[in-house]
Amino acid sequence: MRRMPPEERRDELIAAAIRVIARRGVAAATTRAITADAGMPLGAFTYIFGTQDELMTAVIDTVIEQERFAAESRAIDPTSMVAALRSGLEGYIDLLERDPDHEIALLELALVARRRDPAGQMRAQWETYYRAAEQVLVYAAEITGSRWTQPVADLARHLVVVVDGLTTTWLADGDSDAARRTASFAATALAAASAPLGAPTEGSTRAD
Repeated sequence: MRRMPPEERRDELIAAAIRVIARRGVAAATTRAITADAGMPLGAFTYIFGTQDELMTAVIDTVIEQERFAAESRAIDPTSMVAALRSGLEGYIDLLERDPDHEIALLELALVARRRDPAGQMRAQWETYYRAAEQVLVYAAEITGSRWTQPVADLARHLVVVVDGLTTTWLADGDSDAARRTASFAATALAAASAPLGAPTEGSTRAD
């Protein structure tokens, strides 16, 4: 086995864990199975990760960060709020098509977490999604010269629900065209809760 720095070895183990979880489920993601998939000796796992729970947390953090990076690197259409949201959702669908294993692994981990700790780990995972969605909505408002007319936290939850539905439905039927139509519908619905920065707020009056 070639020598590699610890950070590269860590990335390889995370990638191997994602593959194993996506193919065979969390229960099959033993340290032996993960290191075998990564082509590493068993001792490499304990050298990089103290426990399997640490690895699973790293898997969640890594996938979410990769999705955020992919969203940020995609050209978001700034011509209108509908266009910005639609292009962002379509970018996510592109990512889902390229690498569905990431989303399968996240779903597997979430369901296991729900069974182990109903009030804890799964909620924490979704709170991470809510924060990421808030960042997306704030950015969309900035680049389109808009403001949100409803609480961003509420809209972020709506967005997460949309993405969850897109994900599970696409994993079930693989219909990307239908997923993009849903993305367009959702973008229009969410954009209805925005207004141009110069527009008066509800109940205000404008002097002529």
